[in-house]
Order: sequence, then structure tokens, then C-alpha cells
Amino acid sequence: MNRSFLVVAALAICSTGFFTGCEKDKVETDKPALRLTPDKVSGKSGFPVSATLSGEVPNGVKNFYISKTVNLKVDSSWGTNGVLTVSELSGQTSVDYTFDYVLQDAEVDKLVGFNYRIEDGQGKASEKDLTVNTIASGAQIIASHPWKLTSKIWKTDTPPSENLQECEKDNVFTFKRDSTILLNYGAAGCLFDGLNIYDKWTLSEDEKTFTQRYYSVFDPSKITIETYTVTTLTKDKWVMEIVLDLSVFGLSDHEVFEYTYEPA
Repeated sequence: MNRSFLVVAALAICSTGFFTGCEKDKVETDKPALRLTPDKVSGKSGFPVSATLSGEVPNGVKNFYISKTVNLKVDSSWGTNGVLTVSELSGQTSVDYTFDYVLQDAEVDKLVGFNYRIEDGQGKASEKDLTVNTIASGAQIIASHPWKLTSKIWKTDTPPSENLQECEKDNVFTFKRDSTILLNYGAAGCLFDGLNIYDKWTLSEDEKTFTQRYYSVFDPSKITIETYTVTTLTKDKWVMEIVLDLSVFGLSDHEVFEYTYEPA
């Protein structure tokens, strides 16, 4: 066989293989290019978190889906059978979508994930994933079960003394998640039990200040707000301090009491 022909044939075969390889490796430059910032969020239950999905979709957005899983299982309560369809980006070639979410009590210590999928007018698609970590907030801990008062230390007394009355030991407080208060005085009622109606409570965002509001049973317009400084808050123990003005009783206007609550 002609030597020149063999060389030409070999080059032709190599050339064909080279270009075929290039075709296989060709990058789809018109595929949706997405970015998610951040791709992991963490926070306390009841508080909001957000993430931003951005990028370019040269062929225009046709479909945008956000699906949700909890512990790797589809959350059927999200959207329709676990998938939320977002229509506001339809037709757009540039994406800038902020996703807002309020961390849920029921998702504490669970693996929560959101998948964002955008499909374009040519059927090409891209996806991004968000991981959500939820920690129990102080408010959730307070509302998780009833509490009983187990100690009331008068810290500015000399020496500091226990001021919890026998009739207070069976009082049970329930601080509900909607910020309302239920108070059961128990069987051993104190003299003035029921004269003040406790109705609302709050916990500051930094979880250092707790307030509870009550009003007089005789005059609901007469409202008092007690403000406490939280020093310990776990599911098993809750400790707070309050400063009271007891000058009308011949004491100082800065008497400090430490209240300790435990699960009822």
C-alpha cells in the first residue's frame, strides 16, 4: 500500500476522533447559570432567615420550582405535595430571587432542605440546594411546657433569704406560644390570688429580657408590666431577676429578687 496514503488515512482518523471528542466536551453556554447565597442557614425557631438565588437564564425562565424535604423525606405540607411553583420569574433572563423563611418549632434538630430548580424555554435546567438548621429559641423553650416556681431569693436582704411562700409552691404557669399566659394557683391559694390577671408575656430577641403583663380584676385598665433579666434558660431550669421598688414598705427602691422555675 502507498505509504503516503497510510499517513493521510491515519491523520484523517485522528482528526475525526479529535473533533468528535471536542463535540462531546462542548460546554452548553446557554444553560441556566445559578448562584445561591448562602447555601446554608442556621437560626432559632420563630426567627426569619433568607437566601438569594441569582444568575442568568439566556433562554428565559419557563418553570421555577422550590421543593422541600425534612430528614430527606418530602414535606407534603409544602406547596403542592412538597413542591412550590413560583411564577413571578417567568420569561426573565436574569434571576434575583430572595427566599424568606421563618424557622419552625417542629423542625428543631432536623435536617431541612430546599431545592431550587429553574427550567428554561429550551428544556435545559439548573438546580441549587439550601440546608436549614433550626435551634430551639428561648421563646420555644418557655412555651414547651408548664412551669412551677421553686425558689424566690430576696438577694438584697441581709443575708439573702428564701422568700417563696408555702401557698406559692403549687402555682403553675403556662406561657403559650401566642404570648398568652395561663396561671393555675393550685389548692393552697394565697390571700390575694386572682386579684391580678396575667395575660401577656414577651422575650426579647437577645433572650435576656422577659416581661409579663397583668391587670387588676377590678379595673382592667390598670395594667402592670414586670420586667425580668434572664440569667439561665434551659428546658429544665429557668432563672430570672427582677428589681422592685418597695420603698412604700420602708425598704429601698432597688430590692432584687431571683426567681427560679422548673418544669411542672
